[in-house]
Amino acid sequence: MKLAVGLIVILGLGTVSFAQPSSPAISQVLAYWCNQNFTSCPIGFDPTLAPVQLSDGNLYVASWWGGQGNPNAGGTIFRTAPSGHGFVIHSFQPVTPAGGFPNGKHPVTSLTQGTDGNLYGVTEQGGAQNSGVFYKLARNGSFQLLYNFCSLSGCPDGPGPTTLANDGNFYGAAFHTIFRITPQGSWSLVHALDPTTEGTAGPGPLIQASDGNFYGTGALNGDQGTIFRVTPSGQFTLLQHSQQITSNLVQSSDGYIYGATNGSGPGTGIFRMSLSGSLEFIHQMTDGEGYEPVQLLQASDGNLWGLSDFRDGSFFAITLSGVSITSGAFNCKSTGCTPQGMIEGKDGNFYGTAISGGSMPGLNPEGTVFKIAAGLRRSN
Repeated sequence: MKLAVGLIVILGLGTVSFAQPSSPAISQVLAYWCNQNFTSCPIGFDPTLAPVQLSDGNLYVASWWGGQGNPNAGGTIFRTAPSGHGFVIHSFQPVTPAGGFPNGKHPVTSLTQGTDGNLYGVTEQGGAQNSGVFYKLARNGSFQLLYNFCSLSGCPDGPGPTTLANDGNFYGAAFHTIFRITPQGSWSLVHALDPTTEGTAGPGPLIQASDGNFYGTGALNGDQGTIFRVTPSGQFTLLQHSQQITSNLVQSSDGYIYGATNGSGPGTGIFRMSLSGSLEFIHQMTDGEGYEPVQLLQASDGNLWGLSDFRDGSFFAITLSGVSITSGAFNCKSTGCTPQGMIEGKDGNFYGTAISGGSMPGLNPEGTVFKIAAGLRRSN
């Protein structure tokens, strides 16, 4: 099902010039670090997921490696105030300094708030099969392992990013499987993808749209991108088959689903898609904004804000019609670089993670939590 050329409309790409407001400042909230010989990385390093902000106002951030008391620890969950003061609430530790990780390792596949206010996450590795775990973590650090991925023969139950759905369960996609997992850790199959006609799912999370169905991205025939819809009961529809999707999908207040692709020039960049699958491109990314965005979100001002990891990384904002509003660049030495994800905080500023760089004199900086001082006026 090729993307019909007639459906593609290029919007917002004219050469009309207009005055942009000054770019919001990016600053480092905190830096992850290791000592000079990398034998100690007590708060972890390489954060690769957007923070989660809970009702206490604090930001909860997962890191890929490191942790308290053990240079071989398999990552951390760090709690920080927006001002940068915080501490590790959980380290993923091996059973021995060189042993396995029964409670998971590398907690960077997913971190989500459940309906009970606790954090639910997925690790890349560790657990009984060394294929990752699904876990629950309270704000005070109380940890509960809920499911060991690849517990089934042939591993149809592999790990993938999870999304909290309206029914209180978590839904995810992993390679050829779309699954459901309850807050108690009961895993079930929603749909098994046919690799020939439906391709593979991921690596991005599913979203549940206003129609109650899930929408996700994947690949077919190698590097060709797909967008699909799956109902909670497992009915699967391939909606688009085009170039590679580089960002998450997000449904905005106008009902359309927005995302971003690889490449530059006409027919690339930011697109919007109706729930029936009709797609149009609305904005070509520029060098300053950064190509191949890795994240999009709709902020409280109604506009799309996003991140690109092109070069050192950048953020940008556009209207829903595709008009540029602002953008700014990251700096490896001061803000961290290669941004991975962000949220809009309760104060109307953006908080996110950068996987490398930062400022930590006398130590090795290994990524940051950053702030973009957008100063949006939130209603809540």
